[in-house]
Amino acid sequence: MAVLTAQQITEVNTLIAEIQKSIKPKCEIGAHDKVILNGLLKANKVKGKPQFYKCKRELSDAIVSYFVKEKGVIKNRFHMNHQPYIFVLK
Repeated sequence: MAVLTAQQITEVNTLIAEIQKSIKPKCEIGAHDKVILNGLLKANKVKGKPQFYKCKRELSDAIVSYFVKEKGVIKNRFHMNHQPYIFVLK
């Protein structure tokens, strides 16, 4: 994981607190573009609706990794690195 500046750490902590409110058991988390992800979910007939959170591309991996490693949330199979949105699939 890359070294983050104080401003980036503040942004990450703010976003983590916001995402933490919507995480429930058996949720999946990942990072992807809104339009492409919605198309992938429809094409693969995945039930559930994603909730999106805007973030900086360079911070998306750190946030998803935090939830996967520390909180035990499942990483979605459509997750991609360095994406503009983090999604929680309920």
